[in-house]
Amino acid sequence: MGKRVSGKIENRHLRKEFFRIFGMILLVFVMNIVLYMFLSISMSNIYVDTSDAPDRLADEVSSALVCGGGSYSLDGELCCRLDSLGAWGMLVSDSTGNAVWSRNLPDTVPEHYRISDFDGMSSMMLGGYPIFTASHPDGLVVLGYPADSYINILVSQPADNIGKIRSIVLSAIITGILVLILVSFIYGWNSYKALKGVVKGIEDLSIGKAVHLKDTGRFSVVASYLNMASARLQNYSEHRKKWIAGVSHDIRTPLSIILGKADKAGDSDIKFQAVRIRELINDLNMYSALEFSEALDKSRFRASAFVRNTVADFLNALPDEYSLSVDIDKNAENRYVTGDGHLLKRALYNLLYNSIVHNASGCDICVTLEAAGKRLRLTVSDNGTEISPEMIKELNVRTLPGVRIPDENIRGAHGLGLYIVVEIIRLHKGVVVYSNVSPKGFKTEIIL
Repeated sequence: MGKRVSGKIENRHLRKEFFRIFGMILLVFVMNIVLYMFLSISMSNIYVDTSDAPDRLADEVSSALVCGGGSYSLDGELCCRLDSLGAWGMLVSDSTGNAVWSRNLPDTVPEHYRISDFDGMSSMMLGGYPIFTASHPDGLVVLGYPADSYINILVSQPADNIGKIRSIVLSAIITGILVLILVSFIYGWNSYKALKGVVKGIEDLSIGKAVHLKDTGRFSVVASYLNMASARLQNYSEHRKKWIAGVSHDIRTPLSIILGKADKAGDSDIKFQAVRIRELINDLNMYSALEFSEALDKSRFRASAFVRNTVADFLNALPDEYSLSVDIDKNAENRYVTGDGHLLKRALYNLLYNSIVHNASGCDICVTLEAAGKRLRLTVSDNGTEISPEMIKELNVRTLPGVRIPDENIRGAHGLGLYIVVEIIRLHKGVVVYSNVSPKGFKTEIIL
């Protein structure tokens, strides 16, 4: 039932996104239609006034041009119109090829033509002038207009109008591009704002933080799923913490009894193993607490005193097969650190126990503290067993910022205790480096 409901929600969300994008495309299409209609109206307004159209004027001149007394004459009104337009005209006789009538005829225009020249006039240019023709009973009427005043194509238009047409077409193209850019920007910006919260939620979820996203608006389904995933993880984490705390509580009572009897019997081996079990329980509780915690109970204390006191406490449970020494550089004697003393003590304890656990026949352990510029370097080393280069690499990978090793990888021989050291130092913005020492042994360096 849950999968069926989930599928319906996903389909509804996808349909909404589809119709949203389709609506945007339709809006752009409608806007282009409106723009086309606007351009059509604008273009119709720049057509030549038919009363002064060159073709019509040529027909009027042909009709008004009459022959009387062996010469041709033209109505005065038409002459004035030709003059006002800067136009010239002539009548070429069919029989002689001569211009038997002319007005304002330029010097560059010839007055005699062959029969074949009439075909050339169909090109609409003569002597560099755009011309328009009309038939006459005695020949052909030719009207010429100033150069660059007309561009003769299928539709006759003044040259200024061609520039206007180019400007309008260019404006239409630019407007269409700007509309597309604007729509794309608005859609992209809204998607960015909607996804910003989702990405932040995924980032928080990856590091175990609780996620509470608004499940409204775009990508609301994704936000809802992230909220559900976060709730499940938090619930799982809470149950695990309670289970670990319960098991730890149940073990403490029999463990106390074992420690007490080991003290009375003077059996140092049983006592050490019991203490080891107690520390493992503490590690387990601390691992559970550190997994999603970023809070520290910070205080300022002298580093040298902290190291000496921690080592002194540890010596009380140290078996006879081991030796433990402290070497504090004079430059680090009076240096202070700010951090969680309880967590840092646990980190140092874990390093000391690591040397003991992995060197059953005994070893020499040395703790050193020295200045490293403005920071301090705490080193725990032993002359016992080395570990493989592969394990060194895996341990150091854990120290890199942002690296999280899955749970199944922390149950190795050097896993949980050293993992907790890394987590504690990471919370203190420090660095941990593991390495083997020559001729034999293992070393941990902490920079705080």
